[in-house]
Amino acid sequence: MQQDIYSLTSNALERLIVPRPVDRIAFIKQRCRGHRVLDLGAYDETEVAKKQHSSWRWLHAEIARVAREVLGVDASEKLRRVGRMETAAGTTIIYGEVEQLHEIALSFMPDLVVAGELIEHTPDPLGWLRGLGKVLPGVNILLSTPNATSLINIGLAFANRENAHVDHLHVYSFKTLAALARNLRLRNPLITPYYYHSHLFRAKVPKWVRPLVYAVDYLCLTPVQFLFPLTAGGLILEGMLGEASDERSQLVRALDQGVTRL
Repeated sequence: MQQDIYSLTSNALERLIVPRPVDRIAFIKQRCRGHRVLDLGAYDETEVAKKQHSSWRWLHAEIARVAREVLGVDASEKLRRVGRMETAAGTTIIYGEVEQLHEIALSFMPDLVVAGELIEHTPDPLGWLRGLGKVLPGVNILLSTPNATSLINIGLAFANRENAHVDHLHVYSFKTLAALARNLRLRNPLITPYYYHSHLFRAKVPKWVRPLVYAVDYLCLTPVQFLFPLTAGGLILEGMLGEASDERSQLVRALDQGVTRL
């Protein structure tokens, strides 16, 4: 059962109907299957520049496995210098800023835009998402972001600690993500929690500690997140921006038939 997130109020005691958490990458991957995907924030410095534990998964590469076509966009300094890069996943990632997506979006004409762990890094997510809706009315979006009420941060708070990246400018909870959807006038909005999984830091601890990390994850963290979804590691917002236009539908059909402008 999905809650009408537009009906939420500021009442702290109102009951939230929150779905069970999902695996973030598997969920996004399934949503991307067969689609023409514009992947924002695709370049992963960690993936490209550092050797990773075997459990590490790169979202962009996973999307590439199932999407009909995918184009990555990122504003990293390395991409700014070279303009574009070809990846081992057989895709292209080009330089671009989310605040200036007009030309890229119209050239590629995606039917789905993914922004994985990105909106918390951008100064004005409401502004650039509104702009995207004007350029691509009727496009579906899929946004994932860390959860302000995650189990990790709840626990760390008791020790005067907080888990937050140095570049995070915003923090989202279930209700604030619903407010973002409401301000965007997102059609058919859904919010789904995703599990915090220990694969994010297994490579950062000594090998002899890793079995303990697995145990804590699967015997403690995962069950608690399942029973209390608002403690999940992050949230995924999906829906449609604006109204679909006949012109956009014709362009998408032309691209499906092999007409490209990139």
